[in-house]
Amino acid sequence: MTTQLEQAAQFILTKTKQNILSFGDQLPTGTAEGKYKFADNGFWVGGFWTGLNWLCYELSGDQQFSAAARASKSRFTQRLYEQQETLDHDIGFLYMPTFVADYKLTGNLEARKIALDAADRLKERFNEAGQFIQAWNVWESGEAFSEENRGRIIIDCMYNLPLLFWAYEETGDEDYRRVAVAHADTCANTIIRPDFTTFHTYVFDPSTGQPKFGQTFQGYADDSCWARGQTWAIGGYTYAYKYTGDKKYLELARKLTEVYIDRVEPDFIPLWDFSVPNPSEALRDTSAAAIAAASLLELAEHVEGEEKEKYVQFADNTLQSLYHNYSTKELPDNEGLLVNACGHHPAGSDIDCSLIYGDYYFAEAVTRLLGKGKGYW
Repeated sequence: MTTQLEQAAQFILTKTKQNILSFGDQLPTGTAEGKYKFADNGFWVGGFWTGLNWLCYELSGDQQFSAAARASKSRFTQRLYEQQETLDHDIGFLYMPTFVADYKLTGNLEARKIALDAADRLKERFNEAGQFIQAWNVWESGEAFSEENRGRIIIDCMYNLPLLFWAYEETGDEDYRRVAVAHADTCANTIIRPDFTTFHTYVFDPSTGQPKFGQTFQGYADDSCWARGQTWAIGGYTYAYKYTGDKKYLELARKLTEVYIDRVEPDFIPLWDFSVPNPSEALRDTSAAAIAAASLLELAEHVEGEEKEKYVQFADNTLQSLYHNYSTKELPDNEGLLVNACGHHPAGSDIDCSLIYGDYYFAEAVTRLLGKGKGYW
């Protein structure tokens, strides 16, 4: 196992080093015809390229990777301090694998301050009436779905909460923890269904906080189970348990994991949505598989015995499948690490491509299984 993991790690290091030369300080999102596209401010995914470089630094000790991880600093700081209107709840995805990672690995106090300032911006999105963090901004004034964003949560936010938990541990300011716990509890009571499948989004009355209905944006249907959303929930509740020690979060993570394991395809790569009516024709989502592997390796840290072995083995099987069947190891001109990722299926964007967060979580899981990495979440 270790030899194959080491081969995967070398593949990650080699391709990432090649990409550094052509990316410069740009922030990649997803590929088109094997080449990464970029977003000036990083969209919601910019932190994953930075995080990938920090992982490579941990794997290799090569300072070319740490330099690359810091190359985009001005893009993140400009957005945080001068373009706050472009930020939504994905602040954790943007600032944990960048500045929290830098601080954990190097003791960089400026990075710590930037990360704490980012945590303040995330905390400010908290709706006291509904006890939730507002996910998205109003994209188009007057348009129905956009207006509902004033009272919308999405499952992805669970994986952003570690920024608030980390800020509480760093500062002792109880308000960070209060907001994170409140959101996790609200999410558990609404966006997670009684059978432990998940809605993509859930809408509340923004004034009263009254729960209204579940809805999808990236999944197949409002009542479907979008695969990547399920993995965001697994990881999110695992980290909620890590930071709080509250057993109800551990139980939720276990139940969410059971759903994922029961529904994933035989080669450990899920369909993009578990509820599609035509599974034989449906696309896979390797990014969801990578997130699941990394999340289950974290979950394995908090359980014992056969259960621990089960999660580690499942993650390892997932990584082996990703590396041997879905990686670009035989495609030297393809800039991504994993193919067959599925971004936003209903919108037809970033379909059957490489996604930077899929690449990041693949690398995080490989790094974890090799016993390296301090963890950025």
